[in-house]
Amino acid sequence: MRRMNAYASDCRRRTARRGAPARLWPALLALWLAACQPTPRAPLCQPPAAPPGMTLIPGGTFVRRDNEENVCLTTIAPFFLDRTEVTNAEFRRFAQATGYQSEGRWTLYATPERDRHPVVAVTWNDALAYARWAGKRLPTEAEWEFAARAGRPAAAYGTAGAGETARDRAAFGRTVVNPRRMPLRGIQTSPVASFPPNPFGLYDMAGNAAEWCADWFDAGYYAISPARNPPGPDFGRGRVVRGGSWNDRAGYLMAERRYGLPPGTIAFTLGFRCAADAPERRSRRIGLPLTRRAIIIWQHWSSI
Repeated sequence: MRRMNAYASDCRRRTARRGAPARLWPALLALWLAACQPTPRAPLCQPPAAPPGMTLIPGGTFVRRDNEENVCLTTIAPFFLDRTEVTNAEFRRFAQATGYQSEGRWTLYATPERDRHPVVAVTWNDALAYARWAGKRLPTEAEWEFAARAGRPAAAYGTAGAGETARDRAAFGRTVVNPRRMPLRGIQTSPVASFPPNPFGLYDMAGNAAEWCADWFDAGYYAISPARNPPGPDFGRGRVVRGGSWNDRAGYLMAERRYGLPPGTIAFTLGFRCAADAPERRSRRIGLPLTRRAIIIWQHWSSI
């Protein structure tokens, strides 16, 4: 009896050894097919979607030069920026929704036929209040200049093309008057987006309305400015203004031109646009690497 059981066990072992190659072939075939199958590829980073009316500014490094010839290399993180200046219609919706009492005189100019014109005669505090209501903020001076240059180191203006000129590409030099005392008929803004955008898709980064920035103004700040995302000085007499207006000469429209005005300034040349922080980019991988897929297939077949 023992001999018969031993003989049967020996037969089963031999049969198992003869069947192993038969079970191995499907696994080898599956591995070969896995090697031949291309792995779907996707960008490692998925750009965040921009909020309505805004565009993603990708961030990067550029050279800044101030009025005192201080030069600094500055790196900006990605952020969102309004494609156009805030319009009369948009600011009116804010005032009506909140009952906000403006420090400025924007209502004198914001007639219905000018709904698509940039809001002007608003103070820095007015601009900040609107930005907070909209869930946004004012751009820093460094962000504003980086967006105006739009990846063009040699660009003189934030206009379309190479940015070499503002002629026929911006609203400027239309009237030489005192913008604080002008009659309503003297205001010569254009509807936003009347001229082609710069390479980042931003309109009126030169001319139309000069724009408030978040920073305090310091003429020598570039000499001590941090290299990454500079927030501006801790204090100053005025807030930074950039971009020039419909009433300015071309020199005031230049991307590197900077000056400051008291936060309570009311001028029919002065408006703003908003910025917002962009979320950090996260890796987004699609599909398993070849080695991982092969291991899973081998484990499946070897368990049979």
